Amino acid sequence: MTHAEDFWIDSSAAPAERIHVREKHAGGEPTAPGKAVLFVHGATYPGAMFDVPGSSWLDHAVADGYAAYALDVRGYGASTRSAALDAPAADNPPFARAESAVADIADVIAAIRERASVDTVDVVGWSWGTMTTGMYAATRPGTINRLVLFAPVFCCEQRTRIAALADPDDALRLRPLGAYRTETAAQARERWDAEITVEDPAEWRDPAIIDAWFTAMLADEPGDAVRAPNGVLVDLWEAFNGRARYEPGDIDVPALVIRATQDATAVRDDGLALFDRLGSTHKQYDEIGRGTHFLLLERRAPQLFTRVSRFLDSPL
Repeated sequence: MTHAEDFWIDSSAAPAERIHVREKHAGGEPTAPGKAVLFVHGATYPGAMFDVPGSSWLDHAVADGYAAYALDVRGYGASTRSAALDAPAADNPPFARAESAVADIADVIAAIRERASVDTVDVVGWSWGTMTTGMYAATRPGTINRLVLFAPVFCCEQRTRIAALADPDDALRLRPLGAYRTETAAQARERWDAEITVEDPAEWRDPAIIDAWFTAMLADEPGDAVRAPNGVLVDLWEAFNGRARYEPGDIDVPALVIRATQDATAVRDDGLALFDRLGSTHKQYDEIGRGTHFLLLERRAPQLFTRVSRFLDSPL
């Protein structure tokens, strides 16, 4: 049986703030079975993304013999939420850039190493989480065992993404941003459906999964929408303009780059460019067909989970 526990740790970057971590493990004690994996979320959705009933990557990792963890970067989920999130978005500037997330990842990995009695932790990043975990791995050696970059966003120029973020009066500049943005379940469904290339989305996604997903996330929200800091949009503006936020050549741990073929955010050219620049001696690139940026919640999620598990356990 899988057991869940939520805990919070103090932020070393902002001592008055706390970072939420969800732990899942087998048995009755919150201790690791000799190996631990940390999942790091993307730009809009918190760590609950990895523990949605019916498609829980945390549960799959526990079945593989791990103590599994998912954090909420400060500004997301059940971690400290800036007061700016309770004010009109236009009243404050964007916050929670990649550097802030890297500080949180460092704090959480330090806590996991002590809590689970392990020297190193396997790390899985999704979407913007590949930028933050990649930045962490490139600058904090000795604490990661293996790195998985799922649906990576690195530094491939994407004109449609640039246009969506550009200032209407100056296409070379990022448009003015407020502190945060919001997304409802209907908006998330529309975004998701836009990447599904069959007539009936139910072929790729259980119709009940969006309700289960949003119910999990709204537990930490005062209304019916998810609030997400806009610092990430500044990071993505750089990436979509072909400017890397970190140097993959400085990553020396075994690494897997994996994406879904219909992913319109984490495009193939970007994933391959990241793969080519990784400094890892042992590295792999993989794709899964008939999937989108939200593959971890789709019907082919078991393929993703299994391929990642195989990489984490493979001999070098």
